[in-house]
Amino acid sequence: MNRSELTHLDVNKLFEERSIDEIIEIEKLLDAEIERKRNDLRSMVGDRYKDILAASDAIKSMKTISENIVFNIEEITKTCELLIGTNNSSTLIAAEDTEIEKQRNEERVLLIQVRLAIFLNEQIWVALDSGNNLDATQYYLLAQHIYMGLNLTKKEYLGKLPLLDHLKLNLVTLRTKIFQNVTEKLESVEITPEETSQNLNALMLIENQTNDQLLSIFIRHRKTALQTVISTQYSSVRLQIAAMVKCLITTVLLLHDCFIYNDSKNGLLWEELNNIVGENAAYTLSKLELPVTPLVSYIPDIIKQFRPKLKMSNTSGQENKQVDSKIVESWLKSTKEKVQEGLKKNLQLVTTVKGLFLVREESLKIELPDSWSKVCADLQLPENFNIWYYFFQKLITSRAENLISTIIRNSLHDIKNDISASLKNGLKVGKSELDLRWYAWKEDSGDVSKFENDHTGLTMKTKGFSHSVVNLCEKLDQQFLALLEDVSQYLHGTEYNAMSSIPYLLNDYKFKRKFIDKEELENHLMLETSKYSLEIPKYLIDFLSDETGTDLVAKSLLSARFLQASCSLCASFQKCCEFGNEPGEWRKICDTFTKTSHSLWMNWVNSTVAKTTDEVTSLSDVSPESMMEFLSRWDEIEIQEQTEEKIFKSQIKVPLKPSIPLTNLLVQLNQHLSQILPYTLPKPIHVNFIEANINVILKEYEGIASKDLNQIQALQFLLDVRFLTTLCVPRENSQMVNFAQSICDKLRSKIDPFDLDVFYSYLQNNVRKAISQSQTLFGCLLPSTTQLMNLGTYTKNKEQELNPSLMAFSIPSTNAWFPLLPITVPSQKLPGQTKPEFTETLPKPSKSTPKKTTQDPASMMRQGAVSLFGNFSTDWFS
Repeated sequence: MNRSELTHLDVNKLFEERSIDEIIEIEKLLDAEIERKRNDLRSMVGDRYKDILAASDAIKSMKTISENIVFNIEEITKTCELLIGTNNSSTLIAAEDTEIEKQRNEERVLLIQVRLAIFLNEQIWVALDSGNNLDATQYYLLAQHIYMGLNLTKKEYLGKLPLLDHLKLNLVTLRTKIFQNVTEKLESVEITPEETSQNLNALMLIENQTNDQLLSIFIRHRKTALQTVISTQYSSVRLQIAAMVKCLITTVLLLHDCFIYNDSKNGLLWEELNNIVGENAAYTLSKLELPVTPLVSYIPDIIKQFRPKLKMSNTSGQENKQVDSKIVESWLKSTKEKVQEGLKKNLQLVTTVKGLFLVREESLKIELPDSWSKVCADLQLPENFNIWYYFFQKLITSRAENLISTIIRNSLHDIKNDISASLKNGLKVGKSELDLRWYAWKEDSGDVSKFENDHTGLTMKTKGFSHSVVNLCEKLDQQFLALLEDVSQYLHGTEYNAMSSIPYLLNDYKFKRKFIDKEELENHLMLETSKYSLEIPKYLIDFLSDETGTDLVAKSLLSARFLQASCSLCASFQKCCEFGNEPGEWRKICDTFTKTSHSLWMNWVNSTVAKTTDEVTSLSDVSPESMMEFLSRWDEIEIQEQTEEKIFKSQIKVPLKPSIPLTNLLVQLNQHLSQILPYTLPKPIHVNFIEANINVILKEYEGIASKDLNQIQALQFLLDVRFLTTLCVPRENSQMVNFAQSICDKLRSKIDPFDLDVFYSYLQNNVRKAISQSQTLFGCLLPSTTQLMNLGTYTKNKEQELNPSLMAFSIPSTNAWFPLLPITVPSQKLPGQTKPEFTETLPKPSKSTPKKTTQDPASMMRQGAVSLFGNFSTDWFS
């Protein structure tokens, strides 16, 4: 029912149509509407006729005052007439008047005290509402003093003033309110020294606290203020920590300004207290603007001259006053614990080291006063005391270390997942690591890049790193590059790309202190990277532990090359391991990676050995039919023997080349090497490959040597073993050399001694010839460049041994790159050909001459091409 319906109700009809409960509700609505109308009317009258009402009140007041004035004048007139008529009254009447006057004075004194108590009650509330707690405290003490004086008044008067009980209860409430306001003010995050000293003095006046007690109360309240900052929800951790720093700086400055003298003057606390309770301090009543009344003259002197007093002499001898160092130390300790506890959860919200950098920058923006050093010295704080470095720096450093460990741990977890995916997906692609010739010998548009060190094209092909290996290395390096970019600003104050420049002056103490944990975090980063990165080889070993067959070999090759590539392609990874300019950790990682890589390479070596073991049985068939098929052409040599009578000539046949089964085995081994790009094979693995496979072949020859062989077979097998030993068995492997020698001894025992004496020298020459002719084909089976040194072949220096060239598939017998084409006729001088104008002679190497000179690869290729096609046009096609 709306308002318009309420004003036009038909009562008779209402009782006919409505129930009793509805009528009751309508009655309530009518009462509310009537009351609302009344209020509207009062408001309208008050607004429209305010001046008229004020004038009416003024007229009434004037009428009352006028009547009182007239009445008083009449009383004065009567009194004067009475005095004139009774001029000779007796002394008894005068005494009675004096007694009455004394009684009236007592009543007036009591009345003014009661009025003062009421007035002070109002002034205390006014002072509390305006935030002036110190004035409220002084008024409270004065009111309490008045109340105590009233208690000493005669009981017959007190009985007539029940208002005093109400005043007593009100004083208790005011005391509680003063304590509440003082506590709230002292626990404010932002507060001035003046406000602090006023509120501390308020506490001291009420409780009569000593200096140390007041200091403890102050510190307790400031702890609460800090806890307020910790508990408050901020938009970011950065702003919250900055607020905590401001709060603690404010606490230190307030402590100094209020409790410590400054320039031979008392602190604010003692100065202000001296103005309240000192001998020259103004009386408390003089600070009040009393209402105009004749009763003011009846205020007792004990009230007029009241000022607060303290039992202890807090206002004297405060020069050189120092705070208790134990209290300050206790505050430092408890505050550090509170900060640590308060930031424990909040710092978990900062998930990057760059975020910690922003937190530090925001806090260090807070400017300290120029007198900060003197403030800390006066308060007996630690040397070079700073709020940030004392309370927060270790927490931030600890969080940074945890973040670095977490980031590295997560990065390595991602890398493991990438490795697992690559190993699983690598077998699905037809072009696997088992045969990289499809990758190395295929020309791509990106083989030659315009940029340096981009790890693509020919650079990767020369190292045997396929796309899968390069992608894994890029992912690994990207993880650590992101880590370096994250920690760079915190550690150096600059972006990672600008780390080459020195971010601070060497003698600038301020900036050095800002990066005080730089070395600690760098060492932590280096150690954590080293620690977690060593899990990669373990992960690969565990991942491949359940693999067998071709899958094991393919995955082992990919894993081995990845470990090799990580040591050379991952610059950011290396930087993280050498952050402290200590290459020891990086060497340790590289050694572990290399060792694991070699163990994975051995899976491939073992697979080739297994294939060789299956195929070497073709050597054991020594039947005449097989020998006719396997033996190659022998060398026919004419020998002469001179006697006293004449010269005897005869012909002998000596094996010229290795048998066909052995050649097939060596070609097969060479095929295994060519599939995995032999110039990328680590030297120890290369030697192990040769030794393991040659050992299998020699064992087969050992079994053959134990069979019943004729002299032809023995000679052929003897050449085979000598050829194999000279070409493939390392000289330093004395065990294999002795083993091969024992096989040769068995084979020589099956040859006629006279024939052996005649044939052996020619056999040795044929071994050398066969090696010289086949070293290009079987060059990959040479264990080292010095293997054929006794045969007079070309050897490479140590630098070339460590850095094999792309084209060095074999060790040629001359210095020319391509000795493969036989020269059928001597070179002829073409018409018109002239000698070069000058020839360059190489100086002899000396101590001052470098051992190796660099030459432009492009010019070398052009010279080689000219030489090659020059031979084509002269010798080969002549």
